Amino acid sequence: MQNSDIDRRTFIKFSAGSGAAATTFVAGCLGSGETDGLDFDTIEGNLNIMLFEAGMEQGFWEDRGVSLNLEQVPFGRYTNSMTTGGNDVGIMGYPIFSQYVDEGEDFVHFGPCITQINSILVTADSDIESVEDLQGATLGHPGWESATAVLMRGLVADEYGFDLQEATESVESQPATLYELLVEQGDIDAMIQFTGQTVRGLASPDEVRPLYNAWEGWEEQTGYAPLVTPLAVRRSFLEENPEGVLAVLEGWGDAQEYFQANTEEVVEEYGALAGLDDEANRETIIELAQEGAMTLPIEEYTSEAIDAQWELLEVLADLELIPAVPPKDDHAIPIDELRELANA
Repeated sequence: MQNSDIDRRTFIKFSAGSGAAATTFVAGCLGSGETDGLDFDTIEGNLNIMLFEAGMEQGFWEDRGVSLNLEQVPFGRYTNSMTTGGNDVGIMGYPIFSQYVDEGEDFVHFGPCITQINSILVTADSDIESVEDLQGATLGHPGWESATAVLMRGLVADEYGFDLQEATESVESQPATLYELLVEQGDIDAMIQFTGQTVRGLASPDEVRPLYNAWEGWEEQTGYAPLVTPLAVRRSFLEENPEGVLAVLEGWGDAQEYFQANTEEVVEEYGALAGLDDEANRETIIELAQEGAMTLPIEEYTSEAIDAQWELLEVLADLELIPAVPPKDDHAIPIDELRELANA
């Protein structure tokens, strides 16, 4: 692993000089006054698309001097967006983040995006009543290497003491196919699902019910739900553009607040981009959003919130689900320290 040789507070002091000269953020460069915008990839069908699109329509980033070139890309391309793809800012889930840092890439998480709401689902009339009952069952999943499956394995192992992959007969397939295998064909006993099919399940209580979700237990234990894909930046870009990175985060905060205040309108306008074609799915997302279950406010991206995420990384590393835990003080910056860096 390549570790930075300076801790977070030293990093702030060191970087203040390099960022202070830039009074206006221009994506990809400083001071030219001309830009094609900041390339930013998100995953096709991700719920965050609604917030990004609504926020751009409202001009939240442009008001802060940032022009986002948002592109919805397949999962495989998303995983490479900030490496071979060349983007400096984006979203990055913890398994991918840990792998890249272990390989020598120097990324920093600087804010929350969408919180984890994915679930393990069973049929409404299933005899499986507890997570322990999954042992020996046939469990469908979208790929054990996916961030959702890695997270589920870690959380279940931490809370219940067994590994889902080792303790079940597994069937791998696409999320929509898994739903049919469970509900229509009865070929599997339970399924780990991505967000879209989790929402479909929550909206269809006559078909399926959640057996276990990825947020309640960890939130009860640490005070914070797991984050799916936190905002991430290449360290060199952060050092050169701290004001711009803060602007990206605060624009996201504006989009969160707008979404919270105008949930129904945003879902109606942009829900289809996030895979919410069914009215019941939309109503479920609206309910989750209004309960505050979808996002962590940027003001709550504190050292305590980061500590809770890193506790989860420790669990995943202990199970050898990620290669190593990135040094927290080098690879995550809370909002107060980002503001200190930007305003230095």
